[in-house]
Amino acid sequence: MSQLAICGLGNIGKVHLENLRSLRGCRVVGLFDRNSKQLERLSTGLGIRAYASADEVFADPEVGAVVVATPSGSHREYVVRALDAGKHVFVEKPLAGTLADAEAIVAAKSTSDRIVQVGFCERFNVNYMEARRAVLEGRLGRIRAIQSSRTAPYAFSDPSWELGVLDTAVHNFDLILWLKGQRPRSVLARGVQVYPDSDIFHAVTTIFTFPDGAIATDQISWVKDDFHPLHQCARSRMVVQGDGGVFEIDLGSRPSSQLSAQGFRAMDTIILGHSEYYGCLKLQFEFFLKSIESGAPVLAPVEDAFEVERAALAALDSLRSGREVELGHVP
Repeated sequence: MSQLAICGLGNIGKVHLENLRSLRGCRVVGLFDRNSKQLERLSTGLGIRAYASADEVFADPEVGAVVVATPSGSHREYVVRALDAGKHVFVEKPLAGTLADAEAIVAAKSTSDRIVQVGFCERFNVNYMEARRAVLEGRLGRIRAIQSSRTAPYAFSDPSWELGVLDTAVHNFDLILWLKGQRPRSVLARGVQVYPDSDIFHAVTTIFTFPDGAIATDQISWVKDDFHPLHQCARSRMVVQGDGGVFEIDLGSRPSSQLSAQGFRAMDTIILGHSEYYGCLKLQFEFFLKSIESGAPVLAPVEDAFEVERAALAALDSLRSGREVELGHVP
C-alpha cells in the first residue's frame, strides 16, 4: 500500500486529500502546510499526523510519495527535495513559477528512478481521453486546427498567482500540445484588464502556430458573471479539426462527438453534474498509484509539463510586450 504525505492544504490540496482518502491501495499518513491553523484543523479533525516542517516530511521513512500542492513558486524546492529523499512525487500544475525552476525539476527527474506526475487532470477526463484516442488512431487525419475555451463565473484579480489567468489556461495549453503532438513554433496572446487597479489580465486569447502550419486558439476568461457549480471551469469547450474528421467537446451542454469518414458518433456520457470533470481529479491519482506500484507509464510527465510551461510563459511575454514570441526566445 502506498503511503503519502500532502504538502499544501489550500483549495486544491484539500480536494486531493479528500480524493486520496477515498481510494483503495493508499493511505495519507501526514500533512504539512505553512498555515499552522489550517494544518492543525485538518490533521486533528481527520486524525492524520501534522508535520512541523517540510524537512520532517522528506525525512519520514513511512512516506513513499509526496503530493506537492503548494504555490507554484515553491514547486522546485519541494519536488527536488522529495526526489533527493527517494520519494515519488505528484506535483500540481503549473510545473513551476519560472522556466529555470521547471528545467531544474526536469533535470532532477532525469537522474531519479522515482515517479513524477504533474496535475494536468484534464488528461484523465474521458472526453479528452477519447479525443486523444481518435487522434492516435488516425480517425481525424492530420490535425490542422484546434479551438479551445474556458470561462469562469467570477473575476480573477489575485496577483499572487504568478501566471494570472494563465494559471488556468495551462490546462488548455496542455491539452492542445497533447492532442497536436508538437511543440508550437510561436505564440501570440492578447488580453484585457477589467479592473484598472490590477495588472492581471482577466480575459486572454492565445494563438499557437505549429511547425507544420497548423494553428490552435485558446480563450480563457475570469469575467463571466453567471453562476455555475464548476466555478473556475464554468464552460469548457474544444474542437479538434483534422483533414479527415472533427472531434468536438462541450462540457457545458451536450455529449462530445466525432464526425469523420466513418460517420457521426456521439459519446455516451453524462453531462449534468459534470461527473467526468470531478472524476478526473480522482482518476489522475489512480493512474499515479498504478505507476508507482506497477511501473506503468506516467500519463502526465514532467517533460510535457515543461513544454506547457514554455508556452504559458511565452503567452505571458506576448501579453506584456504586444508581440508574437518565438518559442526559442522565452525569457
